[in-house]
Amino acid sequence: MTATPGSPPRAPGAEATVPATRPRPGGPLRGRLALLGPGLVLAAASVGAGDMVTSLAGAAGYGMALLWAIVIGVVLKYALTEAVGRLYLATGQTVIASLKSAARWLPPLFILFVLVIGLLYGAALSSVASLALSTLFPVLPVRPVAVAIALASAAIVYVGRYALFERVMSVFMIAKFLGMAVLAVAMLATADDLPGLLGTLRPRLPEGDVVTVLALIGGVGGTAGIASYSYWVREKGWADRSRLRLMRADSAVSYAVTFLFVVCTTVVGTGLLYGTGGSITGSEGLAALADPLGADLGSVARVLFLGTFFLVTLSALVGGFNGLCYLLADSLRALRGVPDAEAEPHIAQHSRPFRAFLLYCTLTSVAVTFVGRPVPLVLTYAAVGSLILPLLSGALLVLLNRRGVEPGLRNGITSNLLLGGSFVLFAVLAVVQLKDSLGGA
Repeated sequence: MTATPGSPPRAPGAEATVPATRPRPGGPLRGRLALLGPGLVLAAASVGAGDMVTSLAGAAGYGMALLWAIVIGVVLKYALTEAVGRLYLATGQTVIASLKSAARWLPPLFILFVLVIGLLYGAALSSVASLALSTLFPVLPVRPVAVAIALASAAIVYVGRYALFERVMSVFMIAKFLGMAVLAVAMLATADDLPGLLGTLRPRLPEGDVVTVLALIGGVGGTAGIASYSYWVREKGWADRSRLRLMRADSAVSYAVTFLFVVCTTVVGTGLLYGTGGSITGSEGLAALADPLGADLGSVARVLFLGTFFLVTLSALVGGFNGLCYLLADSLRALRGVPDAEAEPHIAQHSRPFRAFLLYCTLTSVAVTFVGRPVPLVLTYAAVGSLILPLLSGALLVLLNRRGVEPGLRNGITSNLLLGGSFVLFAVLAVVQLKDSLGGA
């Protein structure tokens, strides 16, 4: 049975396609924590070098005065992620199938988006990760190491079933969070002017610099990773309304961890950059922070920073490969007209389409790494990526307000306000990004 635009029913037997996850022994708290997972995967995949660059850039100019903008970004991204998960619980459909029921042109558009993103995603992140390693070990050549990182990341996605993938991503998230938290505590403990540093917490609205605020709001969390969240929920075995509270708790944990990570990064950036005239202009500048950090806190802090930086980009690369391949394989299934009830053989991690797209992402990563990143391609990648969130938030407003959606899973006033705000904000950000891209071309 396929979904109709007015009332997208759950595919027969969808609840039985994936066994429900059960608590593991070891006490109530451990059992509850064992149920979580997709949220940590999302946090590990979404918190990347871009989050560090935007939060450090904001700290360089304004200290911690713009944390309010990060809070807004976290709330809006949580609302989007919760809506994506709730849509799956309400319909039993993958996100692409639901988008197709809203507008038949959305899946082809998504496959175009993701193909363009996949063209440069691996090369960009593997190059940044390689930069961290080569800064730590200067003997390492940047490009060959970048290729090795891309291949290793693809291998993790290729060999790992979801349970293994989730464990790996959870370890990545916990390790990089702890690394940045230790650096933030060390920065606070050794600050020459702790009252002055904490004084920057006073909220302020920069005059004539609205773009920085918008970048901070939009830069927290991911883009394609949010759309991929429903696939990880599906793999976890959450298939009906009984999992709604668990899914909401899981996505809340994801953004709580993301927020704390960005707060720690902001503390480090404030301690290093605020009032010094220094700035962050890109990933290269981020790696260059290791030396002044080591001068302030010692060589151990320098190693910890570069190691955390490496884990940030590596986890985003592994999670991005996984999420992009789900979206690509599912978009191809939708284009071929395969019913949603038969989605499993076509989009699972072991399916041919999934692995074919993983090969595509890997080969393009290797090719672009050696050929270089031509400016037009980079501008196209940035512009295309900026369009995903307004399209997704607009589609969720339509899909989750339909009468066919069960009342308990339908949008309420708060959800509609947050999704509407997301649509407006991310549409404005997309316009700014497109304007910058066209101006730079």
